[in-house]
Amino acid sequence: MRAEDVLIGRDEVVRIHLDRLDELLRTARPGVAEAVQASLSLRFLFDGALNRAAHDHNQPLTIPVPDVEGIPLDQALFFACGGYVLGGVSVAPHYTYREPGRNSPHRAQFDRQVAASPRAHSLREVRLGQFGSQPCLCLLGETLTREATIRYVANKCGGAHHGDDVAKFNRVDRLLTQVGHVLRLNGDGLSAVFLETLGTAWFLLRASSVEALRASLLA
Repeated sequence: MRAEDVLIGRDEVVRIHLDRLDELLRTARPGVAEAVQASLSLRFLFDGALNRAAHDHNQPLTIPVPDVEGIPLDQALFFACGGYVLGGVSVAPHYTYREPGRNSPHRAQFDRQVAASPRAHSLREVRLGQFGSQPCLCLLGETLTREATIRYVANKCGGAHHGDDVAKFNRVDRLLTQVGHVLRLNGDGLSAVFLETLGTAWFLLRASSVEALRASLLA
């Protein structure tokens, strides 16, 4: 297909979605509307468009991501990764473990869980595919990756889904229902699912490799 026959080039579409994410994160108080819109752009970018654009411009993509190695996520009733800034406010990691009584024989295990759960993450650089597969939520011991969280929000709120996603989304729905009240973390009562969607956009746009790619797309 000739270039003049294409409705819009991939570079331009990728640039539009990255610019849109930037606009959403610059909102004074990002909320549900911004998270829903971010999920749609993130899903498009994660489904191969961003990697292909980076390859076309010879720009390797690495993203800084919180290092959750060693955190007992499989034992958490609830975990939200945090580590990003929204509307000028830092969103800290959040952990909920089953807390036994002071004299319980399980108290030492709880104390170890808390000790292994840092209040601030160190960051490590990973490739884009690894970034999407990093845990950002844990519900009743089951972890949700960044990509799974984005797909869930895009499906529930934007209709952007494939048929084989339905069972996965139903499982997430059940987990969210069971966890319930612990999902709303900040003063606005914004669900952690929306927060982590926005947080994923924040980490992506702060990557120096993505900044370099955006500059190339403008050239």
